Amino acid sequence: MTWFADNSTVIQTLTAIATALIWAVYLQMLLSGVLRQRRPTLSINRGAGEGLQAQIILSNLGYEPIYVQDVLVALDVDGDGTRTSYVTDRRELSDDQTGPGLSGTTQGPMKMGDYISLGTVQGILTRAAPNFDTTRLPGLNEITFIVLGTGQKPGGARKSYRVVRDRGEVRHLQPTRLDTERLSARQCRRIHEDQGSDV
Repeated sequence: MTWFADNSTVIQTLTAIATALIWAVYLQMLLSGVLRQRRPTLSINRGAGEGLQAQIILSNLGYEPIYVQDVLVALDVDGDGTRTSYVTDRRELSDDQTGPGLSGTTQGPMKMGDYISLGTVQGILTRAAPNFDTTRLPGLNEITFIVLGTGQKPGGARKSYRVVRDRGEVRHLQPTRLDTERLSARQCRRIHEDQGSDV
């Protein structure tokens, strides 16, 4: 007991330091969880069809609303490299199909849990490369869909699909990875700088 009494100030100091470290770690975990929840989380998937008629679905899985600002598609074509184009506006739709409001564009706000269709694969390809044979997709190896948005923090998403053919005909698109790649604010700015504005 005399050892504890003699070293009580040292023990109290060490206990205070250990308590402070535990609280610092706890605070760091809490803060990183809150920041992770506030980051935009977008998901890009295909569904409601196969091959060129499949819809490309964008979902907001984050806790915050996000404003979809730009949609781009990158086409990896044999002998031509990768060509990236804006496909934000649904130019393949007629005025009768779009109606009033923002139905002729993929631009607009998305609340938590919202989802929108970016269009069919064939419609998106028609917007990206009007002179491309979208029925057979000659030389097209991979399609990458890119979405750029703004909200509390800028963010975006990217997902790539390999084109799978059978006897020259497109059978389906196979994702190169299971989940959607999240784009940071810096990556979104770099894409904007590389592509210029769609305005």
